[in-house]
Amino acid sequence: MTEQHQADGWGSVPDVDSISGERGAPATTGAAAPAAPRKKLRRGALVGIIAGGAAVVLLLVAGVVGYSVGTASHSADRPVRAFLDDLTAGRVDAALESAGIDHDKDDVLLTDAAYAKATSRVTGYRIAATRDDGDTATVTAYLRQGGRDVSSTFTLDKTGTDWGVFPVWELEAPRLGAVDVSVRGPAGATVEVGGQSTTTSKDGTVTLTALPGTYDVAVDGGKWYSADATTATVAGFGGSASSPVSMTTKLTAAGEQSAKGAVDAWVDGCIASTDAEPAGCSFYAYGQDSSYTYTNQKWTLDARPSVAVGDWLSNGWLVTTTTPGSATFTADISGPGGVGTASAGPINVNASGYVTGFTDAGAQFRSAVGNGSSDTGS
Repeated sequence: MTEQHQADGWGSVPDVDSISGERGAPATTGAAAPAAPRKKLRRGALVGIIAGGAAVVLLLVAGVVGYSVGTASHSADRPVRAFLDDLTAGRVDAALESAGIDHDKDDVLLTDAAYAKATSRVTGYRIAATRDDGDTATVTAYLRQGGRDVSSTFTLDKTGTDWGVFPVWELEAPRLGAVDVSVRGPAGATVEVGGQSTTTSKDGTVTLTALPGTYDVAVDGGKWYSADATTATVAGFGGSASSPVSMTTKLTAAGEQSAKGAVDAWVDGCIASTDAEPAGCSFYAYGQDSSYTYTNQKWTLDARPSVAVGDWLSNGWLVTTTTPGSATFTADISGPGGVGTASAGPINVNASGYVTGFTDAGAQFRSAVGNGSSDTGS
């Protein structure tokens, strides 16, 4: 019979044994030797290699992360943030200590209690820029005060390194601002700033170092005098003072009454003198004859002067004489012409001057006219 596979091409396909040979039969002479089978790795060794590679990767990742964390924790803005975090939380003592700010008992505004009473305090901040110049760095921050941002710049010094890699920065004590108050009133006037009491110097001023904020300012003149209360604002850091606060005192009703009482007491003291020319008084008698002896010398107040108390000037509250008083001087005399009585007057009594201050007893008056310099005498 004729092979039916010839027509469809299958007859030309070689026999399987002619391609692969018999299974298990040795190689024929002249043929290439078969390749040796690969030796499989044991499972434990393979796991070890994979684990080792993973450990190297983890170490690299940990190194990168550690360096990033170390760099961030040693950045120049970290001490600034720590300082401002304490300040915004009202921890004034901690903030001053961390920034190395020196202060003493006279710095009455640099306490937790005083700062708690201030308004427009630092309630937040943001770091705007950090510049590293090697051994120094500057950090610019915007402080949130009273609804607005106030720029402040901080300086830091490099003091060493951690692990020989990361810089250690120390914040230079920032320059604090100050509340400046000028009181047109007696020296040593009591002033309340932010609820803290202090006194003015001889020139009527007081300056208090202060943290950023707005502070209430008032004069405590007791029952004698007062001044309109006001506020002082310190913005940010850098040593800028508040806009100078100027306060003018005015007498209360009790103060004015005491002032006029002090004038009356001064007049009475002059009248009580037995000298023809009372020291420090505004009136005197002249024309004595040296050949006579004068005894029983006496001043008599015929009319008390009327005065008005005005505003504070450089020397005190001004006292002006609105209506002069009058006084008469009398004395017994004896001499070549015999004995008799001498008199002078009436003489104007001027009581112009200044009320310079108050004690617990009342006003203190100083005359601006001495020995009748504005009077004609008699």
